[in-house]
Amino acid sequence: MADARAEARTHFKAGMDAIAAKKYAEGIAELEVAYKILPHPNVLFNIARAYADAGNAEKALEYYKRYAAENPPDKEEVLATIERLEAANKKPEPTKPSEPVVPPPPPPPPPTGEPAPPPEDVFAEKIVTASKGSQSPLEASASTAVITEQDIRLSGITKIPELLRRLAGVDIMEVTGAQTEVSIRGFNQRLSNKTLVLVDGRSVYADILGATIWQTLSIGVEDIERIEIVRGPGSSLYGSDAFNGVINIITKRPGEGKNGIAGGYGSQATTHGSLWASGREGELGWRTAAGYDYLPRWSREVPNGRADVRTGVGDQVESARTIRLDARGSRTFGRAGTLNFGGGLAQGSVEILGIGSLQDIVLPTFTQTDLTTSWTSEHFDARVFWNRLRANSTLNVNYVGQSLLPSRIQQNVVDGETVYKTRFSFSESVKNDLRVGGAYRYKNVEWSYLDHDRFEHHYSLFLHDELNAGERLAFIADYRVDWVPYLASFQQSPRGAVLVHPSSQSTMRASVATAYRKPTFLESYLRLPTQLPITGTASYADGVRRDDPNFRVNVERIFSAEVGYLNQESDRFTVEAAAYFNRVSSLIQLASNRPLTVADFPVAGRQDLSTGFFPAGFTGFENQCQAYNVYGGEAGVRTFPMEGLDVYGNYTLNLLQQDNSDCTPAQLSRVVPDQRTSQHKVNAGVQLRTKPGFDGSLDFHFVSVQSWAEQVTNFVRQQIEQQRFRVAGYALLNARVGYRFLGDHADVSVMAFNLFGVQHREHPFGQLLDRRLMLLATYKF
Repeated sequence: MADARAEARTHFKAGMDAIAAKKYAEGIAELEVAYKILPHPNVLFNIARAYADAGNAEKALEYYKRYAAENPPDKEEVLATIERLEAANKKPEPTKPSEPVVPPPPPPPPPTGEPAPPPEDVFAEKIVTASKGSQSPLEASASTAVITEQDIRLSGITKIPELLRRLAGVDIMEVTGAQTEVSIRGFNQRLSNKTLVLVDGRSVYADILGATIWQTLSIGVEDIERIEIVRGPGSSLYGSDAFNGVINIITKRPGEGKNGIAGGYGSQATTHGSLWASGREGELGWRTAAGYDYLPRWSREVPNGRADVRTGVGDQVESARTIRLDARGSRTFGRAGTLNFGGGLAQGSVEILGIGSLQDIVLPTFTQTDLTTSWTSEHFDARVFWNRLRANSTLNVNYVGQSLLPSRIQQNVVDGETVYKTRFSFSESVKNDLRVGGAYRYKNVEWSYLDHDRFEHHYSLFLHDELNAGERLAFIADYRVDWVPYLASFQQSPRGAVLVHPSSQSTMRASVATAYRKPTFLESYLRLPTQLPITGTASYADGVRRDDPNFRVNVERIFSAEVGYLNQESDRFTVEAAAYFNRVSSLIQLASNRPLTVADFPVAGRQDLSTGFFPAGFTGFENQCQAYNVYGGEAGVRTFPMEGLDVYGNYTLNLLQQDNSDCTPAQLSRVVPDQRTSQHKVNAGVQLRTKPGFDGSLDFHFVSVQSWAEQVTNFVRQQIEQQRFRVAGYALLNARVGYRFLGDHADVSVMAFNLFGVQHREHPFGQLLDRRLMLLATYKF
């Protein structure tokens, strides 16, 4: 979204143009304005060089030292320049009259190392998620979007996934007070598992479910520098979990920014608190952060006084109560590279909306930890991380006499990746950017809902190759192959794109891609009995089927074709548009009941010694027979008509055609049409920043009607069937008004979610959303 970057870039370009015309005072003044709006080390470098060219060695020294203090890649060259300047500025020793006086040497030239970036690059928007390397959105092979630090601050939102609601093509669904489901270009669901969520390139989804439980993250909104979103299949670089897109949360770098504390209190005792500190000692930078969140439910599921049910937890108002700690560091080794390291901890309780009949689920206690280290250099990147989740779970409510299905969960994931990068030229106009990498992921899961403890070894190879044929044409090829141990097979994910640049600041793009999603541990190895009214019997949900041991759930698949256009010609506006076609097939769902037959009795019909139940039937997971053709489009504009005023608007069209041609008559009897993704979505908003200190934002969101095909149990037929549920369209208006003071070190604000109090549900089984207000305060030092 729009931010101060565009304003800073305008002043920077004006300053560099003035300096090129030898109007040094005017140019330096413009650069200083740009730096005040958005500090950037390269601005200090260019101010220093301008002072040196103007003959003001004293001021040049001041700014070269400030630049060197930012620990840039060319620090050694800059320090050498500083030494030469200081030597040149020393006053000559008094000499005897008979000795000739040697004039001081002329001021040295600027450092001969890494040159300052050209004017248009210093504040140009950069992304790293689309290709696993830094590039302009104009060079990306897919549709991208960025939420900036300013967007986060001015929104007043304290829940990370809610920040994504303003984007075209992104589907947001609040199902409980604590859990928000996110998908891209459709196919959102309970425990959404088709969009890969990363934090600084590290995956944060729970492998047992394939879903991201947002409250288990060890970071808060104050720790985020920006969020990058890549729309469309991303398996060609990221593997199976990037089925329809990637969300990469980029945190603030160690050693940068100020220390601070932030807090908020609002409706139903909603509470948010964060504190952070950052510093640098030479080549070593560090940042630590901590926080606390309390989120109430949107609506209570169990009223007081019911004697026919029992609950899994006593507090029926709380949806999440969490604490978080995060510590990160980085050590630069000159031009050799940078070592990054750190870890995080999140602990507390959280409520989620499960699948099937397991709807309202509570994790009364959970602990999520991670340890991460990575190395980044010119030609070689490497990263290793460990994610661990320990939790207890229970149904929030069930009838007296029925089990609350308590469980214990422990998940350990070790993930490693290496990438080799090189750039070379075939000729003066034909250049190539190649990245080749490999990855390994070890998963170990202990969960009461599985048949037994499980572990898996995953391997992959991938490449990204970008061929630039001059300045106007580029060809991009991505490819990845993954070993999926559950299926004992390799899965391939190719993507190709052609980029045409009508000008240096505009791009037309066409791409074709495929992706897949592998079955999760829940879908692969489930063994969960559901007690039946007949004494001693149960229906078993089996991943590894006792009545068909060779059965396997296959991968979900998507084929995607897209054309897009992006125009950043003006510093006053950006225009983007995309049209796409997706063919989605083999989606994984709960299977219909399979009754126990006489032939099953010798093996599958035996008593389960761990529970004492005799199986009366079986269910589990299977691939849908139906497929879906999706025709969609996105259009958006961002404009900055004057300093301090940013306006945006976007529209999303999603048309779905369900193809039941591969379904048998028996399957068709249980299938209903599904239109869970709104055909029309509109987002619009304005941000205002004023010099006296007042600022604010207004965000409007409209979502048209939805029709969900959700699976329910038909107790008469003893079958799991699909049933249609209508979710009415709704409009949201979020607003924030704030005031900055003490030299922008402090601010207070009031934030309103759903300002007009339009009560609505965002999922048929989700909680009823209403208005919430919050008072926020921040102090930085």
